[in-house]
Amino acid sequence: DIRTALNTDYEWLYELHETAHRELVEQAYGPWDAVQQQEFFRTLVEDHDVYVIEEDGYPVGALYLGVRDGGIWLELIEVAPMYQKRGLGAEALHWVVRRAAEQDLSTSLQVHRMNLAAHRLYLRQGFVSVGETDTHYLLRHPGTSKTTDVANAVVSKLPEER
Repeated sequence: DIRTALNTDYEWLYELHETAHRELVEQAYGPWDAVQQQEFFRTLVEDHDVYVIEEDGYPVGALYLGVRDGGIWLELIEVAPMYQKRGLGAEALHWVVRRAAEQDLSTSLQVHRMNLAAHRLYLRQGFVSVGETDTHYLLRHPGTSKTTDVANAVVSKLPEER
């Protein structure tokens, strides 16, 4: 299930953010700076619609959505490490893409180049590459299932994760 985040979720959401992203942040940018990350997180929450992903009524992940370039922007998806690789991230992506498609909107996101597992997940779910920066791949899902077969063909040619 996915529900709108409440003010009472804030502390748990920050703990999830640290748990889900600390390793990647430290690999990409150096030591975790708690003050900087708390400011980043505060801005993230203020600037986006935040949703909690639940399993059996228990919070296990979060989505941060906005609007950019006339479509839905998935700023961040986080699933607690102990709940990863269970299909919860894929289900949450389907939920976001379906909501966008109902409004005839695409869904876009960026994924850090070092986050290979997430990149593969997005491609498997029908997102296609639309650009890149020095640090991120830019992806878009047009809101239809037409690109899923193409994306799966591309993913099958990618090197396996280590």
